Amino acid sequence: MNKKNPVVSFFTSREGILAIFVAIFFGVLVATSNLGQDMFSFLKDVSYMIVGGLALMLVVMLGEIDISAGTVLGLIGFFTGNLLKMGVPIPLVILVGMLVGMVNSAIIGFINVKFHVPTMVVSLAMVKLHLGIFPLLPNAGWVSNIPMEISNVGNAKIGVVPVMLFFSLAILVFFMWFMKYTRFGKTIYAVGGSKPSATLAGIKNGKVVFLTFVMSGALLGITSIMYWLPASQVQPSGTNGLEMYFIPIAVVAGVSILGGTGRPIGILISTFLIAMLQRACILWGLGNAWLYLTYGVVVLIAVYSSVTDFAALFGGRKKKDANLEGGAN
Repeated sequence: MNKKNPVVSFFTSREGILAIFVAIFFGVLVATSNLGQDMFSFLKDVSYMIVGGLALMLVVMLGEIDISAGTVLGLIGFFTGNLLKMGVPIPLVILVGMLVGMVNSAIIGFINVKFHVPTMVVSLAMVKLHLGIFPLLPNAGWVSNIPMEISNVGNAKIGVVPVMLFFSLAILVFFMWFMKYTRFGKTIYAVGGSKPSATLAGIKNGKVVFLTFVMSGALLGITSIMYWLPASQVQPSGTNGLEMYFIPIAVVAGVSILGGTGRPIGILISTFLIAMLQRACILWGLGNAWLYLTYGVVVLIAVYSSVTDFAALFGGRKKKDANLEGGAN
């Protein structure tokens, strides 16, 4: 049997066709706006969005949801911003940020596993909890006058490429390996695909769900650091609603809302698409109404394609076979 060319295989896949569209859209946007002059700022947004998209990818892959992913970034920003202001080394601050994110997500995972409360409900409760906490924090959570040498680290770049983007890509590559080659990565697919079948296979569903939420929380901690580090101040409410970027990134990447499918490589492509839609509406003067409308249409198309044998339309393998044979790239 002749082995299919990997390049042809990729560009006839869902992710490959999306990549072609993103490349064309990118060219049009650069040609019709000043995006080329503001490439550093654009790529800086892409950096934290990749990690946030990965965090929500893990949750959605289980067939679950976490709508507290935006507000928790503000809470993490309060703690880490104060530590940075006090002169705590950045590596230690990153660990603290990850810990706060892990605690938040662990609460959601624990309540879901222990009491069988839908994660939508639990995470909504966490959103309200965060919004109630913010005004009670010192200075309503605002952290100002963070030393410039700290923000300079967040704004470090090589040419027009932020150093943070390399960090994000390293995390992405790790998860490409993790989801395809590790036992736990494969159990996430199994539990998301069918919890009863996973149970029959000897997988402890509750443990997988809980640990996956904790892992997602760690990524949200990193996302928060990447979001706030380039700034000289932290305003907790500034991240409200960012989950509405991260969830579409995961869904557009090909992660089924029913769970069990999705590939981390899709996060990279979908992040560029969502970030470009955001910039296009700003640079073309379309406003938020068109931004939200476009997001809605893109997500609906993505949801439809995620439950359709997309590859078969182009003579590729059946979706189930693709997921079983190599769906974790």
